[in-house]
Amino acid sequence: MSLAAWLCALGAIVLWAAFASMVGQAREVPPWLLTGISLCIGSLVSLPRVRAWRVPVRTWAFGAGCLFVYHVCLIGAFRLAPVAEANLINYLWPLLMVMLSGVIAQRSSRSAASAPPRLRAWLGCGIAFGGCALALQPSAVSADFTLTQFAGYAAAAIAALTWAIYSLGSRWLPPYSSWAVGGFCLGAGLLALAGHFVFEPRYVPTAANWVAMAAIGLGPLGYAFVLWDRAMRAGDAAKIGTVAYATPVLSMIGLALTLHDAHTNWPLIFTASALIVLGVLVGTLEPRRREQAS
Repeated sequence: MSLAAWLCALGAIVLWAAFASMVGQAREVPPWLLTGISLCIGSLVSLPRVRAWRVPVRTWAFGAGCLFVYHVCLIGAFRLAPVAEANLINYLWPLLMVMLSGVIAQRSSRSAASAPPRLRAWLGCGIAFGGCALALQPSAVSADFTLTQFAGYAAAAIAALTWAIYSLGSRWLPPYSSWAVGGFCLGAGLLALAGHFVFEPRYVPTAANWVAMAAIGLGPLGYAFVLWDRAMRAGDAAKIGTVAYATPVLSMIGLALTLHDAHTNWPLIFTASALIVLGVLVGTLEPRRREQAS
């Protein structure tokens, strides 16, 4: 895989690692409003290449729909459930992406070399999901609003699956420019703003809110999308998915520094993060095959 693909993937990962901490700085803003404004700001990154936004309706609907569902679910999860635990569930998406890419390759390939996920992959899934269960266990036992938190965890899981599907989408759709992501962001942002006016009470953002939303829009919801799209086009989805598991660890470090919550068991959260990383390594890294003598 090329160096450019690695750099694009790492740039997106670093920006996304800061996403949860940034959302915490705008926690007063209603979720749909926060999503809508941030995505609309994110679209400005691609505005100089607005001609690249011209894509088939099916492509635009897929991109805008995935971004809309992902961010509404994720930001909603941060409001309904403890941020650290919801964040970990969301970062199951690299593992889901790797598993889905294997299934897609198996169905599309005509060769006998393609095979269903092996025992090693399922073992990795088990370890990663065990890490999530470990992170959720304290909250599930002691929480007063179990149904509310469960809804948050479910929203985070939907977000993870949505992002895995979106990441692989460029392989299913007609070719389009990475800058077309700006059109996806604008469409998703407008949908979220419409949802705000229908479902949420009116809220006037403060100056601090606008600064936080601008940072979210230009970083995790702006340049990160363009970098990720280019990485997925130029690189290997399975390898990028593996490297992406640095994101939850970096994100947890950021939350630990910015989220001052006395009820969060940070040693347990980091243990759960380590299990998730171990799970994806077990499930996706293949041992080197020894060359057989001819």
